[in-house]
Amino acid sequence: MRVFLDTNILLDIVGRREPLDTASQQVLERCDALDFDLGVAGHGLATVFYLTGRTAGRASALAVVHQLLSWADVAPLGDAEARAALGFGIADYEDALQAAAAASWEADVLITRDAIGFAGSPVPVLSPDEFLKRYPAPSEGNPGLQP
Repeated sequence: MRVFLDTNILLDIVGRREPLDTASQQVLERCDALDFDLGVAGHGLATVFYLTGRTAGRASALAVVHQLLSWADVAPLGDAEARAALGFGIADYEDALQAAAAASWEADVLITRDAIGFAGSPVPVLSPDEFLKRYPAPSEGNPGLQP
């Protein structure tokens, strides 16, 4: 299964934005436990780098991006995807670009805290809590869901 993370999920985790970071971090742990692939948008990494750099400095920002790249793929986003995003009917173009990146990466689901903002996404959208309910952790008697 391919799980795409909106930038707000990355910022929750990196910035330890309580109480939002708990469910967002659990999404990462659940994906790891279920051996799901994780994807992010390149422009989301740029946002994380910029915001982290402003508060913690360039070296910390680079370390954060290296860490994110150690467990997530960067979804392709080029001319065709940027143009397609214009037709999704998503009010915020940045959200439309996230959805286009998720679609180009062939994500099965896009995780965001702003599901309303993604109405019109070509990829199904779930909140972190919805994702955690839909995909329970593997345990004895529950080997996890098969994609």
